[in-house]
Parts: sequence; C-alpha cells; structure tokens
Amino acid sequence: MAPIIEPPKHKRYEPKNSNILHKSRLNFQDKLAVWITTGIGTMYAVYFFAVFMIGWMIWQSYFSSKPFDPYPFAFLLFIGNIIQLLLMPLIMVGQNIQGKHSEIRAEEEYNTTITSYKDIEHILAHLDAQDQELIKQTKLLEELVRYRNAKQE
Repeated sequence: MAPIIEPPKHKRYEPKNSNILHKSRLNFQDKLAVWITTGIGTMYAVYFFAVFMIGWMIWQSYFSSKPFDPYPFAFLLFIGNIIQLLLMPLIMVGQNIQGKHSEIRAEEEYNTTITSYKDIEHILAHLDAQDQELIKQTKLLEELVRYRNAKQE
C-alpha cells in the first residue's frame, strides 16, 4: 500500500549546544576578557572600588598631617580614571565576545524553528490527506450501507 503522502524532503537540522560551540571558538585572550568583563560587571567590583576609595580617604585623614588633604584625593580620582580607561576597551571586547555567543544561540534557535516549522507543515499536510481519505472511506461506507438497506427492502 502506497503512503498517503510522501515523507518530508527537507533535511532535518540537528541542533547543537550553543554553549559548547561558543566555548570551542574562544582562545585564551577571549576567555580572559570574558572573565574580567564578568567580574567587573558585578556589585562586588563596585563594593571593592568604593571600599578602596573610602579606605584611602580614611588612611589619608589619620596618617596625614592635615585632617583631609585634597591632593591625595585628587590623585586617587586620577588613578580611578586610569583604571576605568584601561578597563573600558577590555569590557568592550568581553561584551563583543558575549554578543557572539548570543548570535550563535539565536542562529541555532532559528535553524531549529525553521526545521520544526517544516515538520509541522508536513504533519498538517499528512493530516489533511488522512482527512480526505477518511471522508472518502466514510462516503464509501455510507453507500455500502444504503446499497445493503435497499437490497434488503
């Protein structure tokens, strides 16, 4: 007996783990940039820099001849700006690498969705063909019942 509808002709897409795929493409520098970006982008880094600045101000007020010397505070701000200037390109690199991971994940989701869509279309076509076959068989059975009833009368 021939199938009601032909099997799907599209190539089935086998999804890949985007995390493993992304990690396999990273070299040491990329891993370091992502690690630093992840570390700097936490509240713990904010706490560290705040404690560092407050600690510097307290240290200056206790161990300085003046109660509060504005020069070391300005120097501290200068050092803080240098750290920010050094970290800014590094964070941008880390964010670009994290963005590539998002692109890989989105591409995998897209390919999987397209394959699922094609499968669903095939299933719906198959169900439509089955419906047509059931309607045809139902009509045939109705005709046989009518023929039998007519023959018995």
